[in-house]
Amino acid sequence: MVKSELVQKLCNMHPNILRKDIEKIVDIIFFEIIEALYRDEAVEIRGFGRFKIVMRKARIGRNPKNSEAV
Repeated sequence: MVKSELVQKLCNMHPNILRKDIEKIVDIIFFEIIEALYRDEAVEIRGFGRFKIVMRKARIGRNPKNSEAV
């Protein structure tokens, strides 16, 4: 699902709210999630998911076509 599909679904669920207002609400929600992640905070939306940034060690990848190191 892309953002426009989410906005459309919300518009269908709440026909009395203008589409541009729903778009602003969705933009604000995503912006706040991104800002919290920049501050190294975990974001939890009950019933939807938990988002957090995890630092992992660097590793060598392999190209599956020719097994070359990437």
